[in-house]
Amino acid sequence: MATNPGILSEWPWKRLGSFKYLVLAPWVVHGCHLVATKGWRELDLSYIAILPSTLLRALHDQAWITVCPASTTPGANARSSTEASGLTRSTESGTGMRTNIKRTSAILLLLGAVYMPGGQHLPLWRTDGAVLLVLLQAGPVEFLYYWFHRALHHHFLYTRYHSHHHASIVTEPITSVIHPFAELLAYQLLFSVPMITCTLTGTASIITFEIYVIYIDFMNNMGHCNFELVPN
Repeated sequence: MATNPGILSEWPWKRLGSFKYLVLAPWVVHGCHLVATKGWRELDLSYIAILPSTLLRALHDQAWITVCPASTTPGANARSSTEASGLTRSTESGTGMRTNIKRTSAILLLLGAVYMPGGQHLPLWRTDGAVLLVLLQAGPVEFLYYWFHRALHHHFLYTRYHSHHHASIVTEPITSVIHPFAELLAYQLLFSVPMITCTLTGTASIITFEIYVIYIDFMNNMGHCNFELVPN
């Protein structure tokens, strides 16, 4: 946890223990019911695709976790910190945090697919939506992310939230999702801006959204993998 945990530091389903996965059970049951009763042709593919997308993202994260130890062995182009002895990794279960963020993301996508105007029956692809999403990510989202991250290093927010992330002295891909609930929720909402904008403007598409969330995961994992992909 953070040095001085702030409000909303704990995950809402923490007290559920191993039963926390049941949070998604109503959605899974509903999706299976739609498949069984309506058939594939009448289904909202953008709604049904959320579960496979979540599983794909989990596999993508696992691939990084699997490859990371090999990339930090002596002789590789790893940062010197990985070769130091006695440094401890995060004290919290990385697997638990990874499933926490994927669960939160799935819930937000589900809410958007059900309640947001224009969030139903998305096409597979729209070029105009892909261009809009890239511009929003490269412009206002990156700008807001930079200043939000700077703010998290202010003493007030750092001690209450962001210090939990920096407890991982030797970083690895899973470090990217080790945050208190409030901080990760803020990240999720920030990176949802391009998708919300595309949805409200009628330019959203399934493939664009899938590429976007995989891109965010990829950059997060790469940024914390503790390996110089392009060494100095």
